[in-house]
Amino acid sequence: MADVRLVDLDVFKRYSLAIRQESAPVDELLAVLDLTRRQVEEAGRSSGRATRRRRAEPPPPEAEPMEDIWADGAGDVADR
Repeated sequence: MADVRLVDLDVFKRYSLAIRQESAPVDELLAVLDLTRRQVEEAGRSSGRATRRRRAEPPPPEAEPMEDIWADGAGDVADR
C-alpha cells in the first residue's frame, strides 16, 4: 500500500506542534484517524453533558475589586 505524506494533511498543519515522521502507510494512518475521530466525538458528547450540568449551577459570587497598588506611583521602579 502507498504512503501518505503526513506534513501535507490539514489536521497536522493546523494542530500539530511536531510530526514524528514524514510519511506513514495508508492503512495505519486511516486506523489512527478513525480512533482519533472517535475520541474527538466522545469528548464532544462529554463536554455537552458537562455544559448542561454547569448551566444548572448558580453563578459564583462576585469577587471584591482588588486594590490598585500602583495608583500613587509608589510601586514604580523607574522612580527609584
